[in-house]
Amino acid sequence: MTDKPSLTRRRLMEAAATTGVASVAGCSGGGGDSGSDGGSWRTQPLAMVPAKEYDALYSPNENDKEGETINHLTWTGYDASNVQDPFREQFDCNTQLDLFTSNPKAFNRLKSGEWKQFHQATFDMAWIPRLAEAGLIRPISYEDWKPYTFDQYIDVFQKQNGYKYAFVNEDDYTFDLDGKMYGAPQRFGWASFVVNKDTVSADDYKTYDAAWSEEYDVGVYDLMFWGIQIIMLREGIDPYKEHTDEEVEQVRQATFDLFDNAKTLLPDFASMNQALKSGEIDIGFISGNWINGTLRRGGNLQFEAHVPEEGGVIWVETTAFVKGEQPTVSDSYLAYMQQGENALKLSWPTSGGTNVVPHKTAWENYNDRQREVLRVDDIPDILERSVFYTGIPDLNKFEPIWREAKARI
Repeated sequence: MTDKPSLTRRRLMEAAATTGVASVAGCSGGGGDSGSDGGSWRTQPLAMVPAKEYDALYSPNENDKEGETINHLTWTGYDASNVQDPFREQFDCNTQLDLFTSNPKAFNRLKSGEWKQFHQATFDMAWIPRLAEAGLIRPISYEDWKPYTFDQYIDVFQKQNGYKYAFVNEDDYTFDLDGKMYGAPQRFGWASFVVNKDTVSADDYKTYDAAWSEEYDVGVYDLMFWGIQIIMLREGIDPYKEHTDEEVEQVRQATFDLFDNAKTLLPDFASMNQALKSGEIDIGFISGNWINGTLRRGGNLQFEAHVPEEGGVIWVETTAFVKGEQPTVSDSYLAYMQQGENALKLSWPTSGGTNVVPHKTAWENYNDRQREVLRVDDIPDILERSVFYTGIPDLNKFEPIWREAKARI
């Protein structure tokens, strides 16, 4: 964070022309940069990304080119005007955000050659090792970027406290605290189920069994990827390993039982939210804070993405530099998005999803309404009960189960 007044590129150049000063103090910092403008890494496809000394990236410098465009592949909310407009104005540039809703589809887009169209990409963290192994994203200098990123986070996201989901071992492309940094956590949340607390007993929603109970009207969101993980947690099965035939059969039966009990199959989260608001369903399986946050922000606090005793799944949207040539302000863009006051805007955007961020400044500045909507005070317990999403190695075993189950409604 910085308390310095905003300095736009235009004002910088006007000041330089008036005073003859070639650069603004702090904007020529090293941090591992090389070349006359500290930017030779930008043209080397997979060069490690350095950072200028803290907090130089928060302000324009004379080497920034006017009118550049940063192309960012990411999720809804990042494109909100309160998130993007201040950066565009300060750095006299454009940002274009291409929004996606599926990690696998976005990965395949980059792999097929669309990486040439983007400078940064934000994926759920389980995809960071895959992107690195495919040679689609760049390593990042942890020491250079630590003041801009990890020093800004709450304790659970600190490397020294065991947060490994931005660091990749390049021998086997797994998460490793001793590996290279490949991304910066930006926004996070959980998958579980949503309950109407006005109609579902608190004793019942202590466990996912409530979604299998004939006592309640249940809607199943047709989102196999997350749904199958929650079913595994309910069955006491680790989602993130190779599964035995017996475990697959156990998941099959639990999935069939869930669908047999369900009242309706919901194609998207808008349909789920509408079914909850209308009273058509009491429980939505699956859901999460990214799904029902819109309902809660609208004043419907009776709807809660509850994490019961079996736990939930934590996802962390993580931003990486794509391998291609980078604009001169690309590093400043990531630093801007990681700055606490801007992360707070992303957490409460003027359009798009309402989610929590890992930045201390945001947590310290949430107002009472935001804390209630986002359930900020519940998050330590949610994290304690949940597992971090790292990828299902044999997901293909479960896709046919979900398809068969849908035919039963």
